Amino acid sequence: MDSFFQLNLPVNDPVLIFAIVMLIILLAPMVVQRLKIPGLVGTILAGTIVGPSVLGLLERDQTIILLGTVGLLYLMFMAGLSIDLNKFEKNRNKSLIFGLISFLIPQLAALPVGMYLLDFSLASSLLLGSIVGSHTLLAYPIANRIGITKNTGVTMAMGGTIVTDMLSLLILAIVANSLADATGFTFWLTFAVLVIGYTAAILLGLPVIGRWFFKNVRNQTNTEYVFMIALLFISAFLADLVGLAPIIGAFLAGLTLNRLVPESGTLMSRVQFVGNAYFIPFFLISVGMLVDVKVMFESWEVWAQTAAFTALVLFGKGFAAKLTQWIFKLTPEEGWTIAGLTIPQAAATLAVTLVGFEIGLFTQTSVNAVVLMILITCLIGPSLVERYGRKVALKEASQSYNPLDAPERILVPLANPQTAEALMDIAMIIRKKNSTEPLFPLTVARSSDTADSDARVAESEKMLSHSVVHAAAAEVPVLPVTRIDMNISNGIIRAVKELRISHVVIGWNGEISARQRIFGTVLDQLLEQSKQLIMVSKIDHPLNITERIFLIVPPYLDREPGFTGAMLTIKNMVNEIGAELLVVTSRNNHQTLKQLVENQEPEIEAGYIVLDEWASLLKDERIQFKDEEDLLILLSTRNGTVSWDANLERLPRIIAQNYPGVNFFTIYPSEITNDDSQQSYVSFDNMHDIPDIHNENVNFELDDMDAHQALRELMGKRFNSNPVELSEIIEKVLAQEIDNLPGELPGVVLTKTRSVNLQEPALFMGISPNGISYPNVEEKVKLLFVLVSPASHSTQRNIRTLGNIARMLGHKKTYLKLKDARTFTQISKIIFDARSEF
Repeated sequence: MDSFFQLNLPVNDPVLIFAIVMLIILLAPMVVQRLKIPGLVGTILAGTIVGPSVLGLLERDQTIILLGTVGLLYLMFMAGLSIDLNKFEKNRNKSLIFGLISFLIPQLAALPVGMYLLDFSLASSLLLGSIVGSHTLLAYPIANRIGITKNTGVTMAMGGTIVTDMLSLLILAIVANSLADATGFTFWLTFAVLVIGYTAAILLGLPVIGRWFFKNVRNQTNTEYVFMIALLFISAFLADLVGLAPIIGAFLAGLTLNRLVPESGTLMSRVQFVGNAYFIPFFLISVGMLVDVKVMFESWEVWAQTAAFTALVLFGKGFAAKLTQWIFKLTPEEGWTIAGLTIPQAAATLAVTLVGFEIGLFTQTSVNAVVLMILITCLIGPSLVERYGRKVALKEASQSYNPLDAPERILVPLANPQTAEALMDIAMIIRKKNSTEPLFPLTVARSSDTADSDARVAESEKMLSHSVVHAAAAEVPVLPVTRIDMNISNGIIRAVKELRISHVVIGWNGEISARQRIFGTVLDQLLEQSKQLIMVSKIDHPLNITERIFLIVPPYLDREPGFTGAMLTIKNMVNEIGAELLVVTSRNNHQTLKQLVENQEPEIEAGYIVLDEWASLLKDERIQFKDEEDLLILLSTRNGTVSWDANLERLPRIIAQNYPGVNFFTIYPSEITNDDSQQSYVSFDNMHDIPDIHNENVNFELDDMDAHQALRELMGKRFNSNPVELSEIIEKVLAQEIDNLPGELPGVVLTKTRSVNLQEPALFMGISPNGISYPNVEEKVKLLFVLVSPASHSTQRNIRTLGNIARMLGHKKTYLKLKDARTFTQISKIIFDARSEF
């Protein structure tokens, strides 16, 4: 019994050691968060308290060192996985510049401080600069939790990590080898060849291995996770083998596997869960255990060096962050967040310090001072990210708000167990990150017999349970739905209406029969009876091995009211998958598409294939589809809409027949959207958002003029007080590509522009019986329409207004009446009648 109460310190029992560590991981964050201190900092402090210098409960033995090292590598791997590569590539030069600034400022400041203030040698001062020039993304978990890892400043800080750490370790290699007389040409040539070979092998080899694995091993999340972790540690080991730090190998592994792990998927959720709950806390505890509290009271020199080292870090990293903020015009909150991410010292700092101690450039006092500096910076950095990162997140949320962001509810009708998980993955990919709405997997049991219905419902619930478990692994809320109906499409439509669904993700097997009009009975009826965004998905390969995405946008699609919302959904999906985007479009909507892709969040880069003739879509030599590497997304539209064309109904069947092995989505934009000033759904069957045409905006005397003269006559009365702006508007109108109307109505031009001096949109209409000569229009223009919108109006609102004007003019009866009108009274009546018919 006496031995039961005896506790020898430090604890040697592995079970008790693990229990103590788990209690620290559980309790430390909870305690310090009550004091408004980041939980991550509490874990470090707890490591100090239970470590050998205070209570002596635990010893920093090989087990703690091993798990701490694993946690550090895991932290760098997660940082690489979480970088928005589209934004990273766009800001690659910014990351490089920031990395150089963030390293050079502390490095240059350390030379005079080390040599003249601390009486260090040149070599020791260089190593000191190497120590304070690097940084560790210790506060990354906080940025990830807040949701700012895709912010430009945060992306720069994460990308700059590889620059600062590589330069830090390069300085270490130069100094260490100069003392060992190993800096000859042969040494540097060997080192360069090994580093180049290693980098090429990682950047080129890991994606190939990853794609092969995910293609052949499907729907086995546990195996996929083990595969990822194996590549992480192999990459880290090989980096160490060629003379680089293992943390660089871990970071590179995360970067190269980034595109294969969708952020919203179950695999990423598993990676983050294990890291945040287990490995990273072990690393933080091991850092805390490095602190020797007794040393603080033994010598004033330790405090002097600690103060000097800490000042170098705070000044160097803080100044570099604020300088970068000024150079790239970031907000003050972003500048402080960057500082918070780059101030903490741990990984490369420890590596350089320990090597410097071993080769005699640092004393034990300096090592203790570095450890204290690590603790201080690990307290300050996360606190800054916690405070200012929240402000960045709030500002981004307010800036990115759009009425289209209001309730997003995704319904996923399921019928085939083999494709159920793939459809749920698609729904998770397009689901907004800040959405609180659950996913709605749906099964419809078709039966008229009660007993048979019960059996079918039970069978459907089995499939739903698998979908719920799959989504739960990604921490996505799910609300399964079951309906019983004689008609499958009626059951889906009923669920859409009852649940107020905004998006429907449904599968298609690609099979074609003579009875089918587009996809088949169920899907065709769903399209006819719904107005929500419908995504018809034909999936043959995992989406995460996709290398190229072809987005096919037929003419006039930009005039649909739900076009902007559909493009936002597509951009979110492209950003998640991380593949190259190629937009295939016609000349009439090329500029509108380019504006939406470049100016609307999320930021992605795209290539464009502009077709002179839409009929040449599948014959164009620039469009070559590969079965396993490509994803085709066709934007289409329902029958009766402004951009509808009979050929669009045949296109999905032609693509499925000619390219049976390609992943293929057909997306039908919503015909309902949120009004700019309201949060409720409104139908766009009405035409009330078409601006009223005033007498001064109509001109019947434009015969025998060129376009420039006609536009000046047409808009001169409205802008007579500002001739400079009138000239600018005319130049903008003439510089635009012509938007021809559906059906290619002869002699009609509809164009648009913006004005900073208008408060409401103005529609100008010119009628010319003899016709106007207009650039790039072969025949004479007899009806000329110009929509001038306020600069403050959203792109969505302008497209909606233009689309409704096009719908009105696209009716031949209205077109013929307007062409023959000769008075403003006639014009007003024709437009009033046209509005009333919708």
